[in-house]
Amino acid sequence: MTAYRRCLNALKSLPHCADITRKYCTRFSGILLVDGKFVEVKGFKHKIPVIYGIDFYTHDIPTYIFSISENYLSIKKFFTSLRLLNYPLQSLVSDDNLNIPQACFDVYPKANWQLCTNHFKENIRRSLEVRTSDKYRDFMYGIETLFSNKISEDNFNKLGKRLLNKYINDELCVKILLDLERRRPNLLAYLNVHKTPTTTNLIECFNSHLNIRLKSVKGFESFNHAELWLNGYFVRRRLKPFTDCTGIFRRLNGKCSLSESIKTGVDLPSIF
Repeated sequence: MTAYRRCLNALKSLPHCADITRKYCTRFSGILLVDGKFVEVKGFKHKIPVIYGIDFYTHDIPTYIFSISENYLSIKKFFTSLRLLNYPLQSLVSDDNLNIPQACFDVYPKANWQLCTNHFKENIRRSLEVRTSDKYRDFMYGIETLFSNKISEDNFNKLGKRLLNKYINDELCVKILLDLERRRPNLLAYLNVHKTPTTTNLIECFNSHLNIRLKSVKGFESFNHAELWLNGYFVRRRLKPFTDCTGIFRRLNGKCSLSESIKTGVDLPSIF
């Protein structure tokens, strides 16, 4: 038997990521960061997305969806899978792909949505062209100040009003501030659910690690092969001990994410 065939058989023998969650996990925080990563698969003109989520407190990955498109229906399928796994979603954190919160609310109507402030700021930087021009750098600094720390809604409103008064005669600045006001409930959603992060930094770190692994693979021969590999990757991530967590998550070093979400008194499954 070739090494390729042995590897393929090993991947086929693994339980699905969702089945592990269904059988073993109950201790999730309910604060979920969601994103998609695009994968190159032979026979598809464009890269196709794997959509997954990371539970904030445990860093565990309850499930994922591999689909040919990052559209509303695919993302709704992801949240439906979460609901069937009894994932207790309270707060969603994502970028500004509106399909994500819309699909979430259809499955979890009472969920809280925190828009990633880093993505929001980056869109403003691009519209102001601050990397190539000094014209709006002071204004951009004011925007950065709004999101430098978690602040109360009153303080946010005061700082925003100060910016509006200062740049009231600049049409572009006023337009940005009006958009900020429109999105304020989602930019300050961390106030609704305790310890909700304001950014998707955590899942971005996971994406970087996944991207390194995908580069070494250099694409997949088929959709099924890609799905087998991705399932193996996520299962392995759930069982691999953390080594470089910092700050409030330093406690996770030496532990795997599955050990944080697994039912109390239940031993880790022997999968690998």
